[in-house]
Amino acid sequence: MNKGYKHKTTGQECNASQYIAEMVCLRKAERENVGRPAYALWNTEKWKKEFQSQVTKGYQLLKKYHEKAIINALNSYKGKGIYSLRVGWLEDIIKKEQFKLDKINDREIQEVEYKDNSFSTPKQPYGKQSRISRLKGLENE
Repeated sequence: MNKGYKHKTTGQECNASQYIAEMVCLRKAERENVGRPAYALWNTEKWKKEFQSQVTKGYQLLKKYHEKAIINALNSYKGKGIYSLRVGWLEDIIKKEQFKLDKINDREIQEVEYKDNSFSTPKQPYGKQSRISRLKGLENE
């Protein structure tokens, strides 16, 4: 899994599952009007179990789907109201996002290679020859 993500609370590097889990936990905290959780979400008593549960489900989803598909699904209009990765209808949204990603990737693969069909030739130099080119000409004589 890609480590190109950073925790929103600490700014440290994390993997996709941890990033997704933190995203869901922060969303749930805002819904419950608890405010933003502490510096390290996974170290607080209240959020530790919830975070670990979401990370575990995140790993299961990442085995089936691409990380971008999951994040896009959670950020979509239908996914904005999701506060847990264990919701049954989340996978339907992820499948749609995965289909979109696959469609984009197929288009990129099917692109035709660029072929230069122009008949232009390199320009011939004009003006005085440099000293080096004149000296090279003397060696052959």
